[in-house]
Amino acid sequence: MQAIRTDTVILNTPAGELTIANDFVLAMTGYRPNFEFMQKIGIELSADEHQIPTYHRDTLETNLPNVYIAGVICAGMATSQLFIENTRDHGDMIVENIIKTL
Repeated sequence: MQAIRTDTVILNTPAGELTIANDFVLAMTGYRPNFEFMQKIGIELSADEHQIPTYHRDTLETNLPNVYIAGVICAGMATSQLFIENTRDHGDMIVENIIKTL
């Protein structure tokens, strides 16, 4: 990533600079889950020390209808279970489920 602008993102690729249009960017860097927020809005967490959110494994939808989680947060504090490599399909899973409900 080279730059995030109001309506474009500039990426550095092996083929050179690439500018793509965007509506919004989710900057998902770092990891510090806000369990208090999740509980406050009604997402159920496991009672153990891992505090794993309740979600459907095939859609990533939480126990709250139309509320999804993605990435390492799916493992709560058991962060050694999930990585970028095995969560990169989460966006596709969520979008596919949303499209099915339209």
